[in-house]
Amino acid sequence: MGEVNNKSALGMWVQNFFGLGLGLIASLFSIRLIVDTSFRMLYPFVPQISGGLQVSITVFGWLLMIRSASAIFSPMIGSLADRYGRRKIMAFALLSQFIGMAGITFSRGWWTVLPLFFCGLAVNAYLPAQQAYISDLVSFERRGRALASTDVAFAVSGMVMMPIIGWLINAYGWRAPFLGLSILSVFIAILTWSYLPETKKRTSEKQASANMWELLRRRNIQASMGVSILFFIGVGIYMTFWSIWLTEDFGFDALDSGLMAQQIGIAELFGAVLAGLVVDRFGKRRTSLTGVLASAIMFALIPLARENLLAIRILLVITVFWVELGIVALFPLYGEQAPNARATIFALIALGNGIGLAVGPLITTSLWDLYGLGAITAVAAISLILATGLIWFFLNDRVE
Repeated sequence: MGEVNNKSALGMWVQNFFGLGLGLIASLFSIRLIVDTSFRMLYPFVPQISGGLQVSITVFGWLLMIRSASAIFSPMIGSLADRYGRRKIMAFALLSQFIGMAGITFSRGWWTVLPLFFCGLAVNAYLPAQQAYISDLVSFERRGRALASTDVAFAVSGMVMMPIIGWLINAYGWRAPFLGLSILSVFIAILTWSYLPETKKRTSEKQASANMWELLRRRNIQASMGVSILFFIGVGIYMTFWSIWLTEDFGFDALDSGLMAQQIGIAELFGAVLAGLVVDRFGKRRTSLTGVLASAIMFALIPLARENLLAIRILLVITVFWVELGIVALFPLYGEQAPNARATIFALIALGNGIGLAVGPLITTSLWDLYGLGAITAVAAISLILATGLIWFFLNDRVE
């Protein structure tokens, strides 16, 4: 009886703190973990995967850009989520991920473009739908915590899954993690369709289309998209440059990169957890400003480490802590810019994120051979400073 009461008390605390039940959080977190692992695994292992696909690092940068370019469909998919329901779009996204991951397993060279595009489409469809889904279920006062409860999956994917991916690549070859994640994608698509409850909110086709154009005329929405592009240029640079840098200058192999990704994931987890704890009390705008500006400062400091591997590790870890805090704080802030069309606004943000993620790796791979590390980190720092300015002047915690 005591054990039952303890479980009930835990469930009540989780419900009161996050605004979501424990079972629903566990399900959403598990699904998001697989989505985030599938997305981020390409970055720490750029040298290994590009070699397996028989393309140069520069060509691989273009392939990553094309994957991110699938974000162009995010606004349309967001409107569909507002119209037909979040759960349907989430399930569709996971099936797209299955097709993409399975396709990469059997691809070579530029033929990888199509399956990578499906993988990008999956991320850009799933994340806005899930964020809108959670926002529909949770009150404003708990929304930041609720979104953070699943956003930490990105950190856990680095902390737990990237070392596993690195081990799989070293032991069984670069194809092994793609095949495993494609199978898991089918399983979680079925889980999403059959287990998750659907939200009741719907928007008519005419209203969804009107919402899109009305939103795009609003200054705070334009600024939100600007922030997402600029911030994710920095994110894309970060996710790409460190693996290339440590592989070429320090001889890291897949397992070394996986272990470095684990350290980065631990820092991301601390950043996400701290953001989840303070964002609703400290303020969504204030927390976002802190994370983005601190990230810019850290990027500017990275070249000072020079050849000191310990200093490099420390700076990379501190940088990503602030980056993750900014990411987690920004999503609830974006959601408050258009409370009546959250799936659409999150889809527009996904478009901005996709543009940033398309540009960031391309900047990294293009500048690496021409100008080196200093130029890459300078571009990231400038992008983040500009994003800070847009948040300061145009975004507020709550827009009526």
